[in-house]
Amino acid sequence: MGKNKRAIIITNGDIYHPKIIKKHIKSLGFDAGDTVISADGGAKNAIKLGLDTRIVTGDMDSIEEGIKKRLRSKGVRFVTEKPEKDYSDTHLALREAIKEGADKIIILAAIGSRVDHSLANLHLLADPFLSKADISIVTETEHIFAVQKPVYLKGGKGKRLSLFSLTPYTFFTETRGLKYRLENEKLLFSPIRGISNIFEQDTAFLGIKEGIVLIVKEI
Repeated sequence: MGKNKRAIIITNGDIYHPKIIKKHIKSLGFDAGDTVISADGGAKNAIKLGLDTRIVTGDMDSIEEGIKKRLRSKGVRFVTEKPEKDYSDTHLALREAIKEGADKIIILAAIGSRVDHSLANLHLLADPFLSKADISIVTETEHIFAVQKPVYLKGGKGKRLSLFSLTPYTFFTETRGLKYRLENEKLLFSPIRGISNIFEQDTAFLGIKEGIVLIVKEI
C-alpha cells in the first residue's frame, strides 16, 4: 500500500490563533504539501494559516473578490455551485477531496458562531458516502471524529474526552483507561451522559459494538 493521500479543508469559521492550529496540523501528520481545499470564504483562513489553496468549492457568496482574483491568477481551480444547492460548501469540499483520492482529511475552522453550520459540519463526520476516509475536525482545543467500531485512543493522562451517540444509541461492551467507564451499556442520542470523561492513562479503549459515536478529544 502506498502512502495515504491527505487533504486539508478550510472553512469560513473562526480562527483566532493560527499558530496553535498550525501546530495541531503538524502533530497530526499534515503539512503544507497536502491538497488544500477552501470552502468558499475559507480561502481567507487558508491565507491566515499560510496554506496555498489548490481548489475552492461553493457558491462563492462569501469569498472576497480580491482573494478570488488572486487565486484565479495562480491557476487555482474553482468548483462553483448555484446558491440553491443540496450540499453545504464544506460538504462539497469533502466530496472534492474524495474525488482527488484523499483518504485522510482534516477540516479546519468548522466550528464557529453559526450553530447550524457547526452542527452540519459535525454531522458530516457520519456521512456514509465519506465513511472510507479518515475525516476529523480540528479546533484550537479539540480533535473531533466519528467511529463505529472498537478503537484505541491516544489522549494523554488527565485530558478530557466526550462521547456523543450519533445514532439512537451506541452500545459499548467496555471502555478502559477512562475515569468513567461503560460495560455492556448504551449511550443514548439523548439525554447526553458521555460528556467530560477523563483519560486515566495515555491511551483509552472503546469497545463499540453497535452505533456511531462522535468523539470530542482535548488536544
